[in-house]
Amino acid sequence: MKPFKYGTLAAALLAAQPTLADTTILFNNFLGSNDALWTDVLAPWIGDIESATDGRVTFSVPAASLAPPPGLLNAVQQGVVDGAFQMVGFLRESHPELQLPLLPMTYFGNEETSVALWRTYERYFAGHNDLEDVVLLGLITTPSGSFFNMQPEPFESVEDLQNVKMWSLPGVTAEALAALGAVVTPGPAVRMYEVISGGVVDAFCCINFQSLEVFNVAQYIGSVTEVPGSLFAPAFAIFVRQDVWDSIDPADQEAILAVSGESLAHRGSFGELPEEAARQRAIDAGIPVIQADDSFTQAMTDAFAPIRQDWIDSVAAHGIDGAEALDFYLSEQANVVTGN
Repeated sequence: MKPFKYGTLAAALLAAQPTLADTTILFNNFLGSNDALWTDVLAPWIGDIESATDGRVTFSVPAASLAPPPGLLNAVQQGVVDGAFQMVGFLRESHPELQLPLLPMTYFGNEETSVALWRTYERYFAGHNDLEDVVLLGLITTPSGSFFNMQPEPFESVEDLQNVKMWSLPGVTAEALAALGAVVTPGPAVRMYEVISGGVVDAFCCINFQSLEVFNVAQYIGSVTEVPGSLFAPAFAIFVRQDVWDSIDPADQEAILAVSGESLAHRGSFGELPEEAARQRAIDAGIPVIQADDSFTQAMTDAFAPIRQDWIDSVAAHGIDGAEALDFYLSEQANVVTGN
């Protein structure tokens, strides 16, 4: 009998091991190809993943969205696409914890909020009410907004807001405005121009200066009141389906995680310079932009206290200490500024 060579045994054992094939992720993009969230954050992140995995994980992005924005998580769960990003406001009923960044007066810089949000997720939310059948790879906020009056006199007190007809996005933001006494006409951003240009409302709220230009409503601004911590900042969850994630080699999973999460959140600074430029264009056009004074700020803080408490109550059902998570989220924003 011929001796069995070690090399032959090793080859046989290696051949018997299961191998993970290269993975192509069908990733949905509902934004325009020139939208800064895509060009400056998500597309570079995709490039980082492809580089970090030496091309073993690649992405295919359809030319058009394969699902409407409210249904993107479901589209991933059902296998229509392998990955997507979705505004967290659409997940309010199922995932109240992810509404944290939508609470009014909690935004103190875009990179700061993005990083603090991810750290809060890791410390307080992970393992509680996780997104079903998907792996969450990132959370990122975009620049915030405050009050836009269509009249030249800016809002200077809660009394100025009583019974003012105001457009806003639906959800927490609309409820916060109603708590201030406004009569809110909530709706999707794509219908903003129709409502504002048609004279349905007297004011609008909570989108940023850059979005005013994108949605062609900048010409309807009469005056602006900015609020400490702002009134609303959109936030997006980024995820891939669990079975797709499981098809990726563990070493490549670790490489992906290294460029996701907090690393991805640091890209949150992407919107700050364009937003500052759009704000300056409004000022240069003669639009008065004022800051809410201490009295107005305190009145809003008091009015929003029940909104925050409602959020704290909603996450308690999932075993989350909302009061502690909110305090951590706010304090971590300051830590990001100092480089911690």
